[in-house]
Parts: sequence; structure tokens; C-alpha cells
Amino acid sequence: MLVAFVAAAGCAGTKKPAPIGNPDVLPTDYRNQIATFLSTALVDRADFTSAQISAPALEQVGASQHYVVCVLFNGRNEHREKAVLYLAGNINQVVDAQPGQCANAAYQPFTELAALLPRR
Repeated sequence: MLVAFVAAAGCAGTKKPAPIGNPDVLPTDYRNQIATFLSTALVDRADFTSAQISAPALEQVGASQHYVVCVLFNGRNEHREKAVLYLAGNINQVVDAQPGQCANAAYQPFTELAALLPRR
């Protein structure tokens, strides 16, 4: 009986990873989330003033669907697109957009990022 109790107590102490919840929650504050994240990652001032952003779109990413926000930079004659992948309403990854991934993005000025322009 004591062996069974000790074995059961050992199992009770094992923690399982917390469930993610719904991985496809629409990110509501995505513009400010991305601006805050990028303000720590960008070094070129031109990226802040010329950036554009799309609304979240539910897209197939690998084996599952995630909300993806496209961000376009046109600083210093360099055209770059980034894809921001969301999981459960939070930024999960920021990666270079795959060819065609942001082809249907309806870009708008990214004023939230421009407002965080670093001082000289």
C-alpha cells in the first residue's frame, strides 16, 4: 500500500505543459505589438518612416493555420517584406516573407512604428 501511495504521489508532481488555448485567436492590438517589437529590432531610421502593415489574415503555415501580418519596408532603396506569425493572439515569429506570401496584403501606413522613430 505504501508503494502505491508513493508511486501516485510521484505522478502528481509531474507538470504537463499548459494548454495554449485557441491558437487562432485574432490579434486585436497587432499594430502596437509589432511596433513595440520592431522598435527593438530595427536599426535603420528609414525603416521606421516608410514601413507599411497589413491586417491579420488567417493563412496556412506549415501543417496548421495562423494569423499572419505582413510588414513592408522600403528604406534606402531596399524592398523587404516580413511576415509576423501569431499564436494564441501573441507574436510567435517574425520571418522573411516567403515569395507570394504577402501578395494579397492590403498595406496601410504603419504610423505606430513611425511614432517610435529613434532619436539621433
